[in-house]
Amino acid sequence: MSLASPKSLGKFAWYTVETIARTLSIEMVGCKEDFYHKGSRQVIIALWHGRLFVPMFCRRKSGFYVLVSEHRDGDIIASSLDTAGYKTVRGSTTRGGARALVKLIELARQGAGIAFTPDGPKGPRWKFQPGAVYLAAKTGLPIVPITGSVRHAYYFKSWDSFQLPLPFSHAVVNTGEPYEVTGGLDPENIEFHRAELERRMIALSCEADRIVGAPVGK
Repeated sequence: MSLASPKSLGKFAWYTVETIARTLSIEMVGCKEDFYHKGSRQVIIALWHGRLFVPMFCRRKSGFYVLVSEHRDGDIIASSLDTAGYKTVRGSTTRGGARALVKLIELARQGAGIAFTPDGPKGPRWKFQPGAVYLAAKTGLPIVPITGSVRHAYYFKSWDSFQLPLPFSHAVVNTGEPYEVTGGLDPENIEFHRAELERRMIALSCEADRIVGAPVGK
């Protein structure tokens, strides 16, 4: 296996995440219900692409299925998530999306937990795409918005402004209340829930920034 292969790069990325994350002082706030262990309520998790670092570290080895892009960058991310103990389904809003949603519906009906980055894989940043809403409407599972923030971080100059914590910083994971998607699959109803979830996730992220003293909404 080449040292520069996506699989190798993904493993290296996760080991880097672990090395940094173990130095952080992480505070858990918001909804206290534990959705991640055997026997807990089955849910769909929604996380912003640029705020993945702390929540994904805290819930490693959870066995959640995560939707990951089919692009080459997605190969690296999938390898990293596999190393962390997540499972991956390949596809996105831009490539393989319908096929991936069918697979996620099947997995959800088998009892799996699902995780989405609803503004991925290419943005716009903090724009909640409707895939997770559609999945929730089809399966009856609630969506739980989760976000992270850290006081001292490097922000990548990328579409998602990815927040990379600096070692030994104060970090937070902010978990919202489960959100039920009711009213069926008609486009107006899906749009109503999509917009409300987007509003809630933005508010949750800004609250997390304020808690740790990070630039709000950066």
